Amino acid sequence: MAGDPFEALSNADLDAQRLRVEAVGEPGQRRFRLMAIIDGETSIVWMEKQQLQALGLALDQMLDQLPERGPDLGAADVPLDFDTDTRRQFRVGKMELGYDERRDRLVIVAHDLNADDEDDAPSSRLSCRLTRSQARELSVDAAQVVAAGRPRCTMCGAPMGPGRHVCPQQNGHLPQALVELESEIEEE
Repeated sequence: MAGDPFEALSNADLDAQRLRVEAVGEPGQRRFRLMAIIDGETSIVWMEKQQLQALGLALDQMLDQLPERGPDLGAADVPLDFDTDTRRQFRVGKMELGYDERRDRLVIVAHDLNADDEDDAPSSRLSCRLTRSQARELSVDAAQVVAAGRPRCTMCGAPMGPGRHVCPQQNGHLPQALVELESEIEEE
């Protein structure tokens, strides 16, 4: 990508009017997305659970490091509906987080996984500025969405599904089906 993405943002009006993160699907089969409305247009960025978790943590850490300012007078999210059928969707590869000091806004730039490094087309990335309150809310929402998945076993830490959980810590055996063991014995 040519140039500094944060410099380009300071010259454009890319404030997020509304943001939301969510998981789609059943626990264990969920897909995660960040939805943003910028200048009335919905953009959807699909990501892995770890990417969403990292984004939430990075926003939280950045907010902790920012100098204190007066009250956050940024407008609250505008009550606009997300267009979930938008063509402006992609799977994120790389994400950048910055700070526009002049406007006191956090900046998110998400790049399309399938775009070339030299591709600077607006359709190959999502760029937006967030107020501190939007960033705080997004961070909290990301943590809640990530935590709402399958419960984890307190002994081994593995996600537990709807079926029987075989915990290697509890009985000393790896979770291997009896059929797999029988076929291994027959092969020997």
